[in-house]
Amino acid sequence: MKIRTLENLQDTIDAEMAWRKRELTAIKANIQSSRNFAKNTALRAGITLLYAHWEGSVKNIAYYYLCYVSHLRLPYNRLKHNFLAISIKSDLSRFTSSSKLTVQTKIVSDIFSRYNQSSQIPHEGIIRTNSNLNASLFTEILCTLGLDIDAYSADFTLIDEVLLNMRNKIAHGEQLEELSLDEERYNQIHAIMFRLIDQFAVQVLNAASSKEYLLGEFTMESYGK
Repeated sequence: MKIRTLENLQDTIDAEMAWRKRELTAIKANIQSSRNFAKNTALRAGITLLYAHWEGSVKNIAYYYLCYVSHLRLPYNRLKHNFLAISIKSDLSRFTSSSKLTVQTKIVSDIFSRYNQSSQIPHEGIIRTNSNLNASLFTEILCTLGLDIDAYSADFTLIDEVLLNMRNKIAHGEQLEELSLDEERYNQIHAIMFRLIDQFAVQVLNAASSKEYLLGEFTMESYGK
């Protein structure tokens, strides 16, 4: 995907969020209006789709951000080190698989020489959720993007022990009674996950607009802080 400008990124993320928000709102309304057995079915479907939107939005928005930074073609010496790390994964794999010092030295030399060159950041197949976007994988995705994780840590237990746990039990055919799930509990989970999805989209857009992908300037004043 070609996302060359900040406006392209904004429009792409806005479109991504718009349809997801519409469907999440519709899911909640469907649960509220359903009765008896239909409500039980709606609750089970609601958890499954809520997880799907969590995974899908994070995976896609992270991918869009990588596309944007990649197309800037900034030199690696101006970018945060996570972008160089993405770019040299194959080099590191060759380094560890070879026992020849000549090969390893050549790889190291190539990496150092690349540091002052225009970046070529891969973005296809980099963001992986493994159909199980837990807190650990989400942390890795944020690290891949060079973004801060602190704002999400308070909700890690809900992501892992509530949302994913319920989604997995539903996938294995367990009944609603075994999930401790009713409309009130669903609404609580829905509100938190809706906030996290929106928070991630805003964080990525803010990172792009404030150029958080850039490596901070080193100064003697900042040394040791």
